[in-house]
Amino acid sequence: MRAFWALFKREVVHYFTSPIAYVVLVIFAVLGGWFFTIEYLFRFAEYCQQYPMYQMQMQRNPMMMQDLPVPNFTELVIPPLFGTLSIILVFLVPLLTMRSIAEEKKEGTIELLYTYPISDLQVVLAKYLGSVVVFLFIVLQVVIYLMVPDLVTEGGGVVEWKTAGGAVFGFFLMGATSIALGFIFSALTENQIVSAALTFALLLILWVVGSAAQGDQLEGIWKTVAETISLTNRSEDLYKGLINLSDIVFFACVTVASLFITMRALESHRWRG
Repeated sequence: MRAFWALFKREVVHYFTSPIAYVVLVIFAVLGGWFFTIEYLFRFAEYCQQYPMYQMQMQRNPMMMQDLPVPNFTELVIPPLFGTLSIILVFLVPLLTMRSIAEEKKEGTIELLYTYPISDLQVVLAKYLGSVVVFLFIVLQVVIYLMVPDLVTEGGGVVEWKTAGGAVFGFFLMGATSIALGFIFSALTENQIVSAALTFALLLILWVVGSAAQGDQLEGIWKTVAETISLTNRSEDLYKGLINLSDIVFFACVTVASLFITMRALESHRWRG
């Protein structure tokens, strides 16, 4: 275990002594902060101010009142916000995973790892957990975003933290699973650019099929398959605070399967070497 923790520590230190972690965190802070503030927070505040006027206008037609949602930050903002943040991950996760194993193979340091008293499983887990640590800082940024409405509102209580906690948990599962998928390509190639491109392509495909399943492009069994494999569709209920065991099992299975494939790719490289 000492070798495992040493490798894990090396991974975390490498992220934060190179530009990678800072680039990813800054990009997410800028994009996430922009969408949260401009697209959601300000629009929600404007909607709250105009809601009484909307009520007065619709009193003439009581049948339409059900189409006017009551201002509720948790229900109106959190699910679409996390949906947007998930799309940002499609672009950022490849930056986190592209160097994890591909760089070791390109520089030849992977051969040095083979001499350590550490198994391929421990190598994969140490590197994967190192990437997850960086992703936890992204999750922390999201939690800070959600604290803003309570901090700027007298008395707080704007955010329903039980529901918000489920959304944050779903976002973590989404990111952790995406990172695991990225590790597959990092283990299959020595080129970091190729690894990042393939990871981006896969995550984009999983997002596109989910969008197609929600529309009219797919029907029947294809629609069911698309809804099943789409990471974004699987996280929708979680973003609403609805924690379903089937969704958790899905993310866990995809993560474990991805890390298993990564480990097998590493073993294959060991024997070829």
